[in-house]
Amino acid sequence: MITRNRIKLSEKQVALIWQQAVGKELISTQGEPIKIIYPGRTNGGNGPDFRDAVIVSKSNLIQGDVELHVNSEDWYNHGHHCDAQYNNVILHTVMWHDCHSPTSLQNGKSVPVLCLAQALQHQAYLLPHQLPCFQVLNHMDRQTLRKLLNAAGEERFKQKAMNFQTEILRLGSIGIQKGEVEQVLFQGMMRALGYVKNTKPFEELAARMPLKLVESRKGLALKQALLLGTAGLLPSQRGQGKVAKEKEVQKLEKLWELAGKKAKIMKERDWNFSHIYPNNSPVRRIVALSYLIERYHEGTLLAGMLQLIKEAPLSSGYRVLENGLTVAGNDYWRNHLDFDVRSKTKISALLGNNKAGEIVVNVVLPFAFAWGEITNEARLAEKAIELYYGYPRLAEHCITRHMTKQLGLEELPNFTACHQQGLIHVFRNYCREGSCSQCPLDS
Repeated sequence: MITRNRIKLSEKQVALIWQQAVGKELISTQGEPIKIIYPGRTNGGNGPDFRDAVIVSKSNLIQGDVELHVNSEDWYNHGHHCDAQYNNVILHTVMWHDCHSPTSLQNGKSVPVLCLAQALQHQAYLLPHQLPCFQVLNHMDRQTLRKLLNAAGEERFKQKAMNFQTEILRLGSIGIQKGEVEQVLFQGMMRALGYVKNTKPFEELAARMPLKLVESRKGLALKQALLLGTAGLLPSQRGQGKVAKEKEVQKLEKLWELAGKKAKIMKERDWNFSHIYPNNSPVRRIVALSYLIERYHEGTLLAGMLQLIKEAPLSSGYRVLENGLTVAGNDYWRNHLDFDVRSKTKISALLGNNKAGEIVVNVVLPFAFAWGEITNEARLAEKAIELYYGYPRLAEHCITRHMTKQLGLEELPNFTACHQQGLIHVFRNYCREGSCSQCPLDS
């Protein structure tokens, strides 16, 4: 057993050594060879330190998460063995192995331990970075890189469109004629509103409270009551069942009591509020959705989105599209982060430009492209992808930041949303699959 070798290290230093061990075949404490294909991306939230890592063990390609510690005993000290968030861990990487017990997961399985001090011959040195795409501009000109990322971004766009087509065609001609296709768009928008941590709850809400049912009810307050009540997020449904004191909330509670008797209600515990900015909470996102549905109540949400695309100019169409989706909020939600939770500072919009842009790029434009092809509206499909090509850079998130750092693109100007989508496509289809040799950036 390797113990502390009198070298003081932080977990950040262990993480750096782990990231730079790409391509090396190391030996686990159980005597198994472990080859690191892809170290994964750093996780800024709860759960394992690295997501989507790829290793080879016993000739098998294994994908999953990696947890890092300076000392192996910290796995148990931190309670990871009781936490289901760590059930996707495939490797426990440590600097010093000072624990007699195997690394056990909450589901009863165990994973190998990689002791870096032992595998690197007791020396905490940094290995050369082995990823072939590292500092990609050292062996590829900018024009070629942009072309490759554009192609990857287009492929991601068309994969999304194909997924929408599949969902729409599954309805059959009768379902399409009855307008059930709107539910497909609705579900896509709900997924986008959920971010990563609440994607599934938002999908479940869309299934339990379909768009056509919400659209059929008159008035913004009733729409809010139905959505929030079905979500199980009204004050009376949460915690100790609070009694609403504010008149706006009392109105929602009364409307829900009258209209929500047959609804299949979710629970507050179905939603994730941990490590989420208050302004991005499920409650505010659901309220924002109610405003959108009410905004397009004279027609339908689908008709409204398609009309935005048709009206948007190619040069600056993103502004038209984002304005059609942003929700400032008024009255109660202008100064409330949640029910009975007032903000001491200025609150941003219920649905701002950044999130609106994400929904446009990831949902509205691919959906319109799919719908245009199904209905033989060639100009609609063409307009959707043209707007996508010209869409400016969106706000960064964990994967785009990770890929920008991995490729060394921090100083690359004039990045578009298509380029960012290309980075995501490369990460999902090559990096986390351990397929560097097939990656278009490995030239």
